[in-house]
Amino acid sequence: MDTQTIIDTVQTYLADKGVYRTDAFILESINDGYKLTAVLTLFDERRGSVSIGETRNFVSLPVSSTAEMIAPVYVANTTTGVRVNPVRLDEFEFYSTLWEGDVDDVDATQYTVLAPYAHSMCNMCVVPIPSGGSVDLTVMGAFVPATLDLTDEPRLSENFQDILFHYGVFHGFASEPGRAKDSMEAYKMFVNRVNELVATTKSRFPSGQGFKPRPVEFMVDNVKRSQQKTVESQQQRQDGETRR
Repeated sequence: MDTQTIIDTVQTYLADKGVYRTDAFILESINDGYKLTAVLTLFDERRGSVSIGETRNFVSLPVSSTAEMIAPVYVANTTTGVRVNPVRLDEFEFYSTLWEGDVDDVDATQYTVLAPYAHSMCNMCVVPIPSGGSVDLTVMGAFVPATLDLTDEPRLSENFQDILFHYGVFHGFASEPGRAKDSMEAYKMFVNRVNELVATTKSRFPSGQGFKPRPVEFMVDNVKRSQQKTVESQQQRQDGETRR
C-alpha cells in the first residue's frame, strides 16, 4: 500500500482525520518509524558498487539515489567474482599496523566498516589496495531507505507494512495528553512486529550468523588460537582452585 493509505488508516484509528494529526504530522512519524525499522532489521537490502584506487583504501559505502548503505553483507571483485572477507579492525591491527598502506597487485582479500550505523560518515576499508589502476567491487548490503512521500510505497514487504501503522499510532497517541498507556500499547505492537521481521530476515542468513557479516571460509589463525588456549588453560586452573 502507498504511504497515503497508511496515513489514512492511522488517522481513522486515532479518530482524528486531518484535525490535529495532519497528513504531514503522520508522514513525519511514519518516516521516523521507517528508518528506525531499517536500522534495527536491515530489511532494505540492495546491490551497489565501489571503486578502490591505489591512493586510498578508504571508500564510502554505496548510495542508491538518496538511500545510504549502512551494513554490507557481501563484497566481491566485480570482474573476477573473488570474495572479499569481512574482518574486524582489531584483526587488521593484529597482523600489521601498516594495513592502511597495504598495496599489492592481487585481489583485495579483507574489508572492515568504520563507524557502522553512523551512515553519513560510514566508510569501508579494503586491503590490500591495487598497485595500479583501480578495482571495482560489488557490494550487497542493507540501506536506510529514502524519505517517503505520500504517493510512495515503502520498501517493506506488504506483510510487514503494518509496522509503520503501529509506529504512527504510537506517535499519535504520544502527542495527546492522557494517552500514555495507549501510546505504550501501540509501541509494544511496533516492537513485536519488528522482532518478527528480524526473525524473518535472520532466517535468510547462514546458521548462527544473524546480521553480522562473517567470512564464508573457515580460517584458523594458529598464533591467535595458541593465545586463546593459554587464556583458557589459565581460566580452567583458576576455576579449579576456586572450587577447591
